[in-house]
Amino acid sequence: MTNNDDDIEDVPAPSSDGWPERYFAVIFTNQRTLANDDMYSLTSDRMVELAQQQPGFLGVESVRGEDGIGITVSYWRDRAAIRNWRVNVEHLAAQQMGRQEFYSWYHLRVAEVVTHRSFDAGDMVSGV
Repeated sequence: MTNNDDDIEDVPAPSSDGWPERYFAVIFTNQRTLANDDMYSLTSDRMVELAQQQPGFLGVESVRGEDGIGITVSYWRDRAAIRNWRVNVEHLAAQQMGRQEFYSWYHLRVAEVVTHRSFDAGDMVSGV
């Protein structure tokens, strides 16, 4: 993999403004298959859109390497919100499609976030 400055997209740092002091993260680590990229993109985009509509959803961050390994972390107000998302009918159908077509393997972890610290170089004031 080669990177130059043209390959790097400047993405703003995620914000946790207005989030509760403690919240939950669902960490989805996976290996994509080579199957049906177009359908995967449509399904993935729809799942983010649908998750954003769920009560208790706080945010999402996602990355995928050239090797097909991806990590998506979604943030939720409480475990009840995570349970409700897990059993959402459209999400259940996407999960089944993921197991059949999109992923060689995945790991799903749920963690409670008790501390959040951040840094954004864009917030730095020169000369201070």
